[in-house]
Amino acid sequence: MTSSESSAGAHQEEPDLHVLRLTPYYYLADRELTHRELQYEPIGGMQVQIMQTTEQVSALGSRQSVVLPRRPGMPARLAADERTSFELLSLPVAPIPTRSKGYIGLLVSWGMAVTAWCLRQRLRRTHRRFSLIHVHCSELPWTFLFAVIAKFLLRLPLVITTHCSAIATFHPETPLGRLLIGPARLFERWAVRRADAAVVLTERIRRVYVEKGLTTPDRVHIVPDGVRLDAFRTSAEDPEPDSGPPVVLYCGRFAPEKGWADYVEAAALLVREGAGARFVMCGDGNELRHCRADLRRLDIVDHVELRGHLERDEIAEAIKSAAIVVIPSRHEELGGTVLEALTAGKAVVVTEVGGLPEVVDHGAAGLIVPPYDPPGLAAAVRKYLDSPELRREHGRAGALRAAGYELETVSKRLAEVYRAVSGARAPSRT
Repeated sequence: MTSSESSAGAHQEEPDLHVLRLTPYYYLADRELTHRELQYEPIGGMQVQIMQTTEQVSALGSRQSVVLPRRPGMPARLAADERTSFELLSLPVAPIPTRSKGYIGLLVSWGMAVTAWCLRQRLRRTHRRFSLIHVHCSELPWTFLFAVIAKFLLRLPLVITTHCSAIATFHPETPLGRLLIGPARLFERWAVRRADAAVVLTERIRRVYVEKGLTTPDRVHIVPDGVRLDAFRTSAEDPEPDSGPPVVLYCGRFAPEKGWADYVEAAALLVREGAGARFVMCGDGNELRHCRADLRRLDIVDHVELRGHLERDEIAEAIKSAAIVVIPSRHEELGGTVLEALTAGKAVVVTEVGGLPEVVDHGAAGLIVPPYDPPGLAAAVRKYLDSPELRREHGRAGALRAAGYELETVSKRLAEVYRAVSGARAPSRT
């Protein structure tokens, strides 16, 4: 059976399932992004994962309405395909970028706009067209809060996905983060208790939720990040890697929690040792200017290439061209870049945070070092630079592990959660 036949079969099986997806985080592909717009909402793994999940759920046959913030220059409505539409809400956001999560007030503004939108749906009785609500939550308090408000207003089953847990994963790096961590943990507990299904990325978070009595085992589901295997697997058709020094790649947002500063410090140590490597950093974010300042301070501007924001096909090309991919996160529950690098058969250096050890396993499919440890990062990279055979061995093992995170497979798990919470309820077509 072809993929199109499979999708058609899924659509025939469940034509009435209609997901209302509420998220302040989304990456609209094929859209030119300026640095100013990336300051508004830096594009990272969460945005890409939500976008890919939305596309795959549509391919599996479910209808979706996605409600997200409207950034400058964007239309109010878009249609991705015949089953998925977007409604973009205009937000009163202060144009003051934070060091991590876009503009100040983005999430609160989104939540208030979503609340008003849900109220309109309820008053017009158009909420009956939806089977369930799915809200994507980060480590900040507002998504959890507004998820519960949306459930109260629309009287629909609620699914939440915790992409990063304030309770078990997040460690604040900024004064604003330290101010919000208490409310974030409070609202996360509140939302998990009230959700009809809580979706988490790893067994670690599932265990925390159950042990703390926030939910029951039957209401918490592991649906990890997914990866498009074909996009990142290397093949004979890929161009030959450059014959120059091996590339040590950082690919992610420029935000404190991503550990870009630790990568830069490690690169400086390796440059001073005369390591034969090229250092490449891909991504954008509100700390990019701080990165440039650090490169000047450490006198390694000529040794580190900053490539800025890359489109999805460019990211795949960058990862395939790398010899070593470094994920120096200071907190991270899973991380799409890790899965993409493993899929491409690349040696990875990751930090011992969140669920990363579950994916990599030190010495089996990569090397694991403590967070906040540039010398440790440098030592792990040096070990790989000194041993191309070890890079190949770990790369082969990583590619086998990544096969279990294929996007369609994990999206089918999510579809099962949707079926479970929506039950036999058929949305109204009025």
